[in-house]
Amino acid sequence: MWPTIQSLSLKSALVTAPKPPKLRERSYPQPRQFVSVANSKSELGRKKRLSRAERKRKRREVTQTQWAREQDVVDSAVSLDDRIAAFERHGDFSMAWSTVVQPLLSHFGDREGFIAFRTRWNQTIALGDPVCHSDRIESLLEDFITQHRRPSFVQVSRATAEILAKHNYRINEIGMDTTIDLPKYDFKGKQKEWLRYADNWTKRRGYAVRESTFAEVSDADVEAVSEAWRKTRTVKRKEVRFLNRPIVLKAEPNVRKFFLFDPDGKIIAFVFLDPLFTDGKISGYVTSIKRRMPDAPIYSEQAIMKSIIEKLQSENIRQLKLGLSPCAWVEPSGFSESRWLRWTFQRSFQSPLVNRRAYNMLGHANYKRRFRGTEEKVYLASPSGFHPRRIPALIALCGIA
Repeated sequence: MWPTIQSLSLKSALVTAPKPPKLRERSYPQPRQFVSVANSKSELGRKKRLSRAERKRKRREVTQTQWAREQDVVDSAVSLDDRIAAFERHGDFSMAWSTVVQPLLSHFGDREGFIAFRTRWNQTIALGDPVCHSDRIESLLEDFITQHRRPSFVQVSRATAEILAKHNYRINEIGMDTTIDLPKYDFKGKQKEWLRYADNWTKRRGYAVRESTFAEVSDADVEAVSEAWRKTRTVKRKEVRFLNRPIVLKAEPNVRKFFLFDPDGKIIAFVFLDPLFTDGKISGYVTSIKRRMPDAPIYSEQAIMKSIIEKLQSENIRQLKLGLSPCAWVEPSGFSESRWLRWTFQRSFQSPLVNRRAYNMLGHANYKRRFRGTEEKVYLASPSGFHPRRIPALIALCGIA
């Protein structure tokens, strides 16, 4: 049946009629959550503190390779060749080789002799004795004092201290250096038993001490031992420097390297020796670097040292120096001195807090004393008058604060 006109018009009206608008759901504001201003600030501060601590931790994780690569280049008035030439004639004290090659040092002098120094906070501090003939020491010191504004001198011998005392310097003991007279040294007696025991203990268990070069061992293995050792130290970020020569992971002229290998042939400890020269010939060595893996036997270093002494004795080497024991058993110097500095050094050496948190001076000194060598005082010479930045500048140069 055909649809009627009325039904068609109704359908078309329904199709064309506008759709009713959709009802909008009314949104009501949610109840406000009130947060304590103090809590929000502390939470924000905690995030900032954590962020700063994380950045600081990353900055402090500097490997030895990075440390060696990031050394600033310091223009020196004395070329390396001239410094080596002077060293080979007059470099007979513990810091002599360090004054030649240590990074960041500046130098005053010429081919016939020089003084190594650094400047921090307008404080110029010279390192060790002048490397020159004894007849020229006084004139070189006078020229250096004239050119630099009230410099200080650290780790100098008594002969140099006597010259500086004439120029109105205050002379304080800063520690002692220990020397082993190799031709007369032996391992007999109760006092040397600890060295014999360490040597026997390591040999019975398959450990071996060998002198090697970086052509024979992997520098990556040596760096791994060094980095593991540094993580156990109070000063972790960089090498302790200035009064110590930082480690160098490559071959160096006349620097000797002794390693302790475990039964599997892996390096677990090492000792490096810097040369001492007199009149163009090697007259001795000084221990400059000593490190071991944290899980290495406690007898590692003693075993290496016994092997070193025996090796040098077989070569007719005259002396082996053990280096500075800082602040060790400081006494009145016999010169005009700073009583405040003497008191500071004495208290620091005996302080459990300093030895535990800054540098284990007491442990180092007691270890070196066990070798029963000859102890020689070394000195700090400072201009008359008090300057609040002098000792902090020395500490900063050493990198221990």
